[in-house]
Order: sequence, then C-alpha cells, then structure tokens
Amino acid sequence: MENKIKLIFADDCRLQQKIIELLLTQLDLFDLQFMADNGSELLRYLGSCKVLPQICILDLHMPVMNGIDTVREMRRRFPSIKVFGYTATDSLIEISDFRRNGVLQVFSKRNPKQMLEVICSYGKMGARYESPLVVRKNSSIISYDNS
Repeated sequence: MENKIKLIFADDCRLQQKIIELLLTQLDLFDLQFMADNGSELLRYLGSCKVLPQICILDLHMPVMNGIDTVREMRRRFPSIKVFGYTATDSLIEISDFRRNGVLQVFSKRNPKQMLEVICSYGKMGARYESPLVVRKNSSIISYDNS
C-alpha cells in the first residue's frame, strides 16, 4: 500500500460512499483511510490522524458542516491535502464558491469512476491540480475556464 494514494472521502449519502468504496477496490490505486458523513466528522478524524492523506474528496451539500466550510477549514489547518469537490448540483454559483474556497477541481456524481481516474492520473504524473476546465454536458468534470 506504500505506492497507493492515501484518500479520505466525505459524503452524507451511504449509497455514494458504497459506490466510491467499490470503485476504489476495483481500481486498486488508492488507500481509503476514512469515510465521513459530514465535514465536522472529517475534520475530527484529521485532527487525530498520525499520517495525513494526500487527497480528500468532499461532497458540496452535507448536513452539520458542508463542503465549502470544510474545505475552508482544511486549507487553514491541513494545507498539504489536495481537496477535490464532488457534487450533484449544476449550479455554477455554488461550484464557483466551492472552488473559490479551496477545492482544486469539482467533479459530478454522474461518473465517479472517471473522477477517481482523473485524480489518480494527476497524482501519478505529479501534475498540478489546477488545470482549467469548462462545464461540459455528459462530463463528470465541472469547473471554470480561467482564461
């Protein structure tokens, strides 16, 4: 497991948690360290963590502590963790707010396997996690073209 990317995941939907867990098992590229139902639970885990994960995937809409508040706190307390957004929303305002608060890229819940493959390919290539992307229909990547 030393070469695997250490990952944590927060989403209040148990079905989404199961989907991600199954995909991670199939891909065999990630070491899933923790799954949380909300941002507050995730931050508690990180506060007690001996080895921080490299990657965090956050749902935008969660009870107790949503993705925006969570990523804002993570940027302050755990800046080394690369944080990616994961959402079912098509609201460009919410997605922009998520990015503005520290999420590097936002992915749609329509294709979680593609999301994990993109995250892994960035990690394997050592690429920066900030390539500008545009919103495309039938795509799992949602972001803004920064040009």
